[in-house]
Amino acid sequence: MSLAEVWGVVPAGISGVMVKVEVDVARGLPSVGVVGLAHTSVAEARWRARSAIVNSGFTWPNSRITIGLSPADLPKTGTSLDLPIAVGLLAATAQIDKITSDISFIGELGLDGAIKPVSGVLAAAITAQRHGITTFIVSTGNFREASEVAGLCVIAVTNMSQLVAVMRGENPGERVEPLPDAAHHANALGDFSEVRGHDVARFALEVAAAGGHHCSMLGEPGVGKTMLAQRFVSLLPELSHQQALDVTSVHALAGRIQSGHGLMRRPPFIAPHHSISAGAMLGSVRNGVLLPGALTLASEGVLFLDEAPEFDRPCLEGMRQPLEQGSLALMRVGQTVIAPARFQLILAANPCPCGQAIGRGDGCTCGAQQKRRYLQKLSGPLMDRIDIRISLTRPTDAHLRMGAGECSEVISQRVRLARDRARVRWNEESWDLNSHAPGSALRARYSPNIAGQVLLERAEAKGLNPRGSDRVLRMAWTLADLQAKDQPGKEHISTALSMRGGGFE
Repeated sequence: MSLAEVWGVVPAGISGVMVKVEVDVARGLPSVGVVGLAHTSVAEARWRARSAIVNSGFTWPNSRITIGLSPADLPKTGTSLDLPIAVGLLAATAQIDKITSDISFIGELGLDGAIKPVSGVLAAAITAQRHGITTFIVSTGNFREASEVAGLCVIAVTNMSQLVAVMRGENPGERVEPLPDAAHHANALGDFSEVRGHDVARFALEVAAAGGHHCSMLGEPGVGKTMLAQRFVSLLPELSHQQALDVTSVHALAGRIQSGHGLMRRPPFIAPHHSISAGAMLGSVRNGVLLPGALTLASEGVLFLDEAPEFDRPCLEGMRQPLEQGSLALMRVGQTVIAPARFQLILAANPCPCGQAIGRGDGCTCGAQQKRRYLQKLSGPLMDRIDIRISLTRPTDAHLRMGAGECSEVISQRVRLARDRARVRWNEESWDLNSHAPGSALRARYSPNIAGQVLLERAEAKGLNPRGSDRVLRMAWTLADLQAKDQPGKEHISTALSMRGGGFE
């Protein structure tokens, strides 16, 4: 009889895999076989396709049908291949013309011929576009998210009859009105104008936002650590289009937003409870598919750990690699999945279990061993990766009576200007934030002035380790960018050392 080839896409975590669906219709006893490591959900597509085709008024051949899924050694799951299997059968039996290699299909079939949306279409559309696909045919429920991918002509169809009419040039496809992007307001968690006092903390968070630095806050209960952390995200600029695509793909995969939702333009703010498990924090892999954890959900945004010493040690120590590399390797037997995890970490902690060991600590009821055991949960290697470490004190009555301070919009404007200066400087490099700049490049091509270099060398002689020295240099560049300086000086190095703590300044 005949052979037809159709491209489909299988969503796989935050990306997708292109699958060539080959349908061979030959003489022999009537049968339908699916080969190519098809999961049960994929193998059942042959019966959904048969009912959908027949109930739409088309012909199912009384022949020997073989459906091959290539690459054959890759496990395939889900219902996204229903539509390309049905299209391949129609093409193989000459009910529609042969399908060109620049068209791809994705969708689940109903027995009545309806084409239903599937999850992970945004990631699948990105994969298709990178593979050279120019036309992507989807369900109407998936149209909006697929159409966010530039350079891809997306056609929405509701059923098999309409699809065949589209393939024959008799129908342009379903018209779907665009929706606005996902509603994530910059001040959804509050505005900095609501903060009274805490001048040092406000400045530290401005520096953290401008350079992408990690920050820890130590203070008694109720002093304002959570309030400041929640408002921190309002200082960050909106995501770029590519970042928005990546972030939306991850959150859609995790089921945090529904199909058809607009792109997430604001950086995500993830604040897990301290009872979270290591698997939920780091993520896991099931059937080769990534199940995003809190670190991946916070990618391109903020991860806030309130009462950080109360988190389990595997959750805290598991962040050490992502804090340095911006990604997380989840290794399981026979497979490795690389999950994005480029987030800004904000830690908040009490000084002791009762939280009163501030200043003279007269109200503290904790013993010395309790205090030591409590803060030892935040290990030295983890804290060494935190650029900014500040202690918060309770605002005075005078602070509480003060008028509103600078709002988030004013501060975020300075942050944007500082990031723009950094972006121009790093234009020919592989990074665009000061916190991502490697120490070797900073010392070789972007060193501070002579006075600043002398001060940094003096701090290194006092015990500042190489990682700490690199992080001080990054913060110094951020401070210089905020002041529109072309090169960090002694005052910038001194301020960076002071914000890092440790008595090196």
